[in-house]
Amino acid sequence: MKVICSTVIRAAEQGSVHGGLYVIDVDNDEVIKHIPYAGEFDNENVRGGERGLRGIAVLEDKIVVADSSGLLELDRNTYEITNQKQDRGFFKSVHEICYFDNHIWVTSTGYDAIVKLDSDFNIVEFWEILGESKEDHKIFTGKRQIDPKDAVPDDKYHINSISAFSDRLVFSALITSLYDFETMKTIEPMPSIDGVKSFQHNFYEYNDCTMINMTSLKHLGIIEDGQSSFYPIPATHNAKFSVDKIAENNWNRGLTRGGNYAIIGSSPARLLMFDMTKREFVKQLQIEEDIKHCVHGLEMLEV
Repeated sequence: MKVICSTVIRAAEQGSVHGGLYVIDVDNDEVIKHIPYAGEFDNENVRGGERGLRGIAVLEDKIVVADSSGLLELDRNTYEITNQKQDRGFFKSVHEICYFDNHIWVTSTGYDAIVKLDSDFNIVEFWEILGESKEDHKIFTGKRQIDPKDAVPDDKYHINSISAFSDRLVFSALITSLYDFETMKTIEPMPSIDGVKSFQHNFYEYNDCTMINMTSLKHLGIIEDGQSSFYPIPATHNAKFSVDKIAENNWNRGLTRGGNYAIIGSSPARLLMFDMTKREFVKQLQIEEDIKHCVHGLEMLEV
């Protein structure tokens, strides 16, 4: 099994490496390729801000990787950059991306928007997502196509997850249910543990279940036929901590699945393999020890 993941390095300074890509042979615990990333960023939020690399989409002939304000196209075999688009007018604090209906879909998180592009990175549509803030969660009420020049950098909802399964595109935000992009109807209500809602990432549909990375509660959630099960994600004891508390152990983000195994990303940068039959974490693969190195995007290359 081979995966590709991206990282953000919290508190990295302008001009230094602030993220990267890792191609990993999970079966052999081997980092096959590491590509550091030191592109310019335009945000001084030390916790992360505009640093690092973000969502990943693996296509048959190429790999598309997001940074905070654009997209990179990589050769599927050499991982060399073959195309690039940067535009802060469309992309602000990008989080996840996916490939659906022959287009690339991007969460322009800082604009509360979802952007649709063709395979050459030409902008096709720009959708503002509408919603409401409740006491302990958010809801989406609709969407509208707008000129990106009219987008407001509010980040009210922190749209951070987008994925496609079968014939529909779904997305969610930091504290929301899972929504169908086409109909804007709820696909799966947001789960909670003992009534407590979690900051969440990677709310994904699969053929047999829905999975969710419940980041702030440090659990993997699995929803089957309306029933939710929760599995604590183990922290590592092999971590170099930061005295200024800009990062934390076991901040979990990134999720992919290959057959009977799900893989979760975490901090300090590492991967955890979850056996869907045994319903337990069976393996950890440590990439970095510095707790400021955090996995963000995670996708399967080979099962």
